[in-house]
Amino acid sequence: MLRSQLFRHIYTGFVGVILVCTLIVGLSISRQITDNSMDEIQETLAARSELLAEISFSALLPQASRSTLIDLQQSITKLAASTHSRFTVIRADGTVIADSREDPEKMDNHAERPEIVEARLSGSGSARRYSDTAQQPMLYRALSVRNHTTLTGFVRVSFPLTMIDSKLAKLRSIVLLGAGLAALVALLLSFAFSKRFSNRIRQMTEAAESISMGDYDKRIHFTERDEIGQLADAFNRMASSSASRIKEMAAERHRLEKIFSGMVEGVIHVDQEQTIVYLNQAAADLLGISMTLCINRPIWEKVAVREILQALEKACDNSNGVKTRMCNKIHNDNTVIDIYAAAIRNDDGTPNGAVIVLHDISEIHRLLQVRRDFVANASHELKTPITAILGLTETILDDEEMDPGTRHVFMQKINAQSLRLSSLVSDLISLSRLESVHDPATHQTANLSEVILQSAAAGMAICLEKQLTLKTDIPSATINVEGEVQMISQLIDNLLTNAIKYTSSGGTIEITLDREETNAKVTVKDTGIGIGPEHQQRVFERFYRVDKARSRDVGGTGLGLSIVKNIVEQLGGTIYLESQPDIGSSFFVTLPLADHLH
Repeated sequence: MLRSQLFRHIYTGFVGVILVCTLIVGLSISRQITDNSMDEIQETLAARSELLAEISFSALLPQASRSTLIDLQQSITKLAASTHSRFTVIRADGTVIADSREDPEKMDNHAERPEIVEARLSGSGSARRYSDTAQQPMLYRALSVRNHTTLTGFVRVSFPLTMIDSKLAKLRSIVLLGAGLAALVALLLSFAFSKRFSNRIRQMTEAAESISMGDYDKRIHFTERDEIGQLADAFNRMASSSASRIKEMAAERHRLEKIFSGMVEGVIHVDQEQTIVYLNQAAADLLGISMTLCINRPIWEKVAVREILQALEKACDNSNGVKTRMCNKIHNDNTVIDIYAAAIRNDDGTPNGAVIVLHDISEIHRLLQVRRDFVANASHELKTPITAILGLTETILDDEEMDPGTRHVFMQKINAQSLRLSSLVSDLISLSRLESVHDPATHQTANLSEVILQSAAAGMAICLEKQLTLKTDIPSATINVEGEVQMISQLIDNLLTNAIKYTSSGGTIEITLDREETNAKVTVKDTGIGIGPEHQQRVFERFYRVDKARSRDVGGTGLGLSIVKNIVEQLGGTIYLESQPDIGSSFFVTLPLADHLH
């Protein structure tokens, strides 16, 4: 039991209290005895100094004879022997005229002694100090002697402190002996109590530690029905109740973590000190931070986003949720995130943290912008040929006498604008079909070599008309890719048509097909006007034209390359280009091989 830490703590506490109390009581009694003894000695010295003043009154008068001084010396010597005190008689100027122990004529002037200075000012004085004459510490008491109002001298009584200390030491020994005996009895009693109490407390502590480690079946059994026994029963009931609640909370927490981890929205929970308590993976990904490094850290330290911190502050200051939005704050891109922050409050309304929900609406925002741009561009592109057709027809209708040649020219322009309008509508329909949900069951296997040769044959007539050289480099072995023949044919046709439109007379267009490890690679290369670096990332956007005037002159709708990109993405391929202005362009398309997919 002596090795028990709990016992040591309890018993050490008792020992400390007992010793401190014993020390305080002993010191208090000793101090009281000392004070009382000193008070008694002071009173005794005061009485003796008054007696000495009466004896010395006549000797201190200016007309006192030598015989009077001799009688005084003899009187104080006898008195000192019977009282174990020292008596000194001093004139007003500090000259010693009588002393019970030393020769007055050999003694120094006493005018500056502290007790004499005090007596001169207030009538009486006292001091404690070491006496060079007596070679021991002394207690002095001085009294001024006056003849009516005239100061004639001083009398001083001193008592050796060694005698006082000896008496006090005996009294202290008695006090300490009694206190020691009382402390010993108290220590024995406290030992027995500590042993019994610590044993029961230790059993409860061990049970609590077992429960904290997950052993919720641990219980305490005491036979005593005192307060400790009642505490043990209450502990057992609490353990049973806590076990049930902890299991429920663990199940609920696990369920919530599953829900939060599966959410696409980011969720951050902070406590009332704005320390991150929980965040899900979606929040960590959106903010570009680590889940493990953020837990139990201040949110302002790990999430340096002004909009989020401001929303959190506003939510904590009022009972309503706060909603805001931030753009391009995380990755310096087109990220758009809706932020919703709400305070968590206790039943009494006091704040207990907050929850922040982050909803990435970048794709929705992008699609809305794309739709707005598409509607605006489509409206503009459709309006141009329609306006031209209306203008030409109004001119013909208003001029009934227009000569047949001019009318024929106008009709040709109307026909050209109609063809352009038809081509634009056709491309819009194709683009809409490609962007709709595509059913994989409609996929077919297409012979890419054959499709390229057919597209080249169809474009040969236009190449001859523009005096362009069209070359093909197709391997003899069949190369099959997965996809609808019509879709792949449109892909090749659009790339070839684009090359023909932007290659001047005398230029060359070359279509190459290569088989790679898992892909088929189609290259359409021309010696046309080329595309500047600043335009190369945007040529696949709908209605984007490098040179709008030239594009309309050659009949371009601005949708051809956008359709190509959509087809390539539908087929699971990639497309990129290399181009230099005034030198030419090369478009590279890779499509997965059908045999590799199967």
